[in-house]
Amino acid sequence: MAAVRASSSKTYFSLLDLPARFSVDLADLEQRYREKSRNWHPDRFSRAPASERAAVLQRATELNEAYRTLRSDSKRAAYLLKLHGIDVSDERQKPALDPAFLGEILELREELADARVERDDAKLSSIKRRIESEQQQLSERLHAGFVRLEQEDPAALSELTETVFVQRYYQRFADDIAEYEEAQAGHRAVL
Repeated sequence: MAAVRASSSKTYFSLLDLPARFSVDLADLEQRYREKSRNWHPDRFSRAPASERAAVLQRATELNEAYRTLRSDSKRAAYLLKLHGIDVSDERQKPALDPAFLGEILELREELADARVERDDAKLSSIKRRIESEQQQLSERLHAGFVRLEQEDPAALSELTETVFVQRYYQRFADDIAEYEEAQAGHRAVL
């Protein structure tokens, strides 16, 4: 795998004794997290000196953040890219995306807005299925791309970066739809 750069000697992967790779066994991840959580739970150190309690609390916080990041494909992908020097939260590192893709996103955004205004559940369901399909394809691209990165394919890093940015667009749609569905369910419950 290409050299992984980290800002500190500990990465989220090393905190949980896992190799720094995209493919993660989620059951194993959870088991490691629970075991380490028991060992580093602040209540176990309630009688320790203040400095030791603070260090344990910091360790428990890092462990929780590591688990939340590594259990999510999209967060894990962004984190791995960050270890490779690409911070996807920095819009300046955003690659130039295909204008045709951006046009499709605008059209999809309009379709979603229309479906919400019209309260067209069938249209909303159709959009949701399209987004889920796109997300599945992007997930497959991420898996394949990280395998290529481990094999030190020089093109993999830029392609992964683009895939993560594209994935963020679709995640926003999924989040918007989930929010709308929750609001509708709440509205129906009141009636």
